Amino acid sequence: MDDISKTDGIPLYVKIRESLREKITSGEIERGQKLPSEDELAAQYGVSRMTVRQSTSDLIDDGLLYRRHGVGTFVTLPHIERDHSQLTDFFENSNRRGMNARAAILKLEVIPAIPKIAQKLLLKTNDLLINIKTLREVDDILVTLHDSYIPHGLFSEFLQENSLTFEVQHLWSKFAEKGYPVKWATQKLEARLADPNLAQVMQIKQGSPILFKERTVFAEDGTPVEFTYCYNRGDLYSLTVTLNR
Repeated sequence: MDDISKTDGIPLYVKIRESLREKITSGEIERGQKLPSEDELAAQYGVSRMTVRQSTSDLIDDGLLYRRHGVGTFVTLPHIERDHSQLTDFFENSNRRGMNARAAILKLEVIPAIPKIAQKLLLKTNDLLINIKTLREVDDILVTLHDSYIPHGLFSEFLQENSLTFEVQHLWSKFAEKGYPVKWATQKLEARLADPNLAQVMQIKQGSPILFKERTVFAEDGTPVEFTYCYNRGDLYSLTVTLNR
């Protein structure tokens, strides 16, 4: 039985709530894990089910837990919040929030530009592009499929690195080293559902919510240096934008 003293004036439900919070933040109870039942928790802490429910309800309000009717109470997965009032990449944003981000490269190859991507990058149809497709994780949870296209004519030396050594997290730094520091971007966001192929790649259920993004990144001199399709898990991803009037 977990020891929670009844003699210091702090309500029992608060002690249980903070005990559970500490177990979640320390990793003793893992993200995505199902909690023991209310009866089991009540026995574990030596309290009533009502006290346990008050504790877990507070953690649900805080976003650490969620209930599935008829199934149980689960620890939420870490939520990725992007502040789109500033231009940052996936890795900068994650690092600022104390999260461990990494990417696995699925594809690194040269392809001819289709009309839409050529237009976005101010190229001609069939001009050569470098296609870099990556799966991206935060704290070991897969959250994003990132499909990037950059002009081969500007950055052909990137292909001297193979897919096992290419440091995609430093891509924007590589642009700057070539004289094209990233300055601004345009993007479009829309809600989608995962089709069978995307669901398989991202290891989610078909029909799961996806926050889809198209983004064109421009260098300081106005040169478009990257066009990207980005498929973000809708259950783990949110956006913040500062609006002025």
